[in-house]
Amino acid sequence: MFWFRVAQVFTLVLDILAVWRQSEREKDIEILLLRQQLRILERKQAQPPRISRWEKLSLAVLTARLKAVTSGGRTRLCEVMRLFQPETVLKWHRELVRRKWTYTRTAKPRGNAPLDAGWKRSL
Repeated sequence: MFWFRVAQVFTLVLDILAVWRQSEREKDIEILLLRQQLRILERKQAQPPRISRWEKLSLAVLTARLKAVTSGGRTRLCEVMRLFQPETVLKWHRELVRRKWTYTRTAKPRGNAPLDAGWKRSL
């Protein structure tokens, strides 16, 4: 399971590096090609595919980033998202953020350690 996750992260990093090297025209053609393939898959499948937690993470982060940089907001997400509803992916993102900020911290004591009450009697 660990190596599967490492492989997913590695392929995502490779995809990001490959996109940076492409020209704008190549990116546009690739996006059109991918959209057409997704439309075909949408027609063939009755339900969206089940995905792993790591795949949800990557989709949630990319969706939140797209929502932040586009002017259309949710309407733009509705145009782009094909396999999942934008509300579902944004819910995944909210859960990830909530999980990050709700972990319990152990309180570290500040200052010197408290002294015994009996140490005054020995003086």
